[in-house]
Amino acid sequence: MRKNVFSVDIGGSKILCGVLTLSGEIVQSYRSALPQNCTATTIVDHIKNYYAKCRHYDCFYASVAVPGLCDSENGRWLYSPFSKLCDIEITEIVSEITGLPTVCDNDVNVSALAEKYYGICPDKDDYIWITVSNGIGGGLVLNGKLYRGANLCAGEIGHFTVEEINGRKCGCGKYGCLEAMASGASISSIYSDLTGEIQSAAEIAERARNGDGVALQVWSDAGTYIGKAIAQSVNLLGTDTVVLGGGAAEAFDLLKPPIDSAIKKHVFLKAVPHVNVLHSALGKNAALVGCAALVKQQMDKEGDCMQCILS
Repeated sequence: MRKNVFSVDIGGSKILCGVLTLSGEIVQSYRSALPQNCTATTIVDHIKNYYAKCRHYDCFYASVAVPGLCDSENGRWLYSPFSKLCDIEITEIVSEITGLPTVCDNDVNVSALAEKYYGICPDKDDYIWITVSNGIGGGLVLNGKLYRGANLCAGEIGHFTVEEINGRKCGCGKYGCLEAMASGASISSIYSDLTGEIQSAAEIAERARNGDGVALQVWSDAGTYIGKAIAQSVNLLGTDTVVLGGGAAEAFDLLKPPIDSAIKKHVFLKAVPHVNVLHSALGKNAALVGCAALVKQQMDKEGDCMQCILS
């Protein structure tokens, strides 16, 4: 019985491909950085090269996580805010490369789903996932299922306005979005504006832990903005669990205190007296592992029909 999934995680600055079991175990994986002006051809070439290295694992399904907007029902990658790529028939392309039935979804959505199947939320039917990375995105699991919304793009918490007066310009064209104020890229940019030094979010986190006052303030401000956005989400949805993942969320120790303070300030505590903010159990592989979770969800939908593929 074939149980392996060829998984593709396309990020804003990297592509990660691999083979996963249906239990979420990574059998093999390959990672490459993507150029700043990445093209669809570059991404397709990477997928071809990596599938050639993985095809002997006898996969029965392929699964793709894409950044930005995604029409998961029709297999289309609609828009990426970083590369500006748009209208790519991603499942058709990957299916042609692999010869496998293929599913796709937004990378944040599959990360949220991964926590349900393989992470720290197996017993939670309602929670919010937030990716804090080059950008910021949200995924919603409600009533035990991924919620995509009427236009399949629910969860865009990165475009909550969290700063009205001194808001920085976001890639979407608005000012003061959470993504523009608290993403990893924004933390690096804000620190550079204040100090004249160009450092990565990870390097700024280390400086904060070593007592750099500017670094501490930048991370504190980011946590406050994230907490404010979480509070508004909690007030709307009534959820009491939030999971943070993504590269910048590795500085969870710096983000958690200001997040908690902002939540206490902005949540309607009579309705939701306690909000539990957790760090992802899946680390930087959340979206890749989530590709396997997406296939498991598909299997749940298709039921007995899937057994024909597996046998």
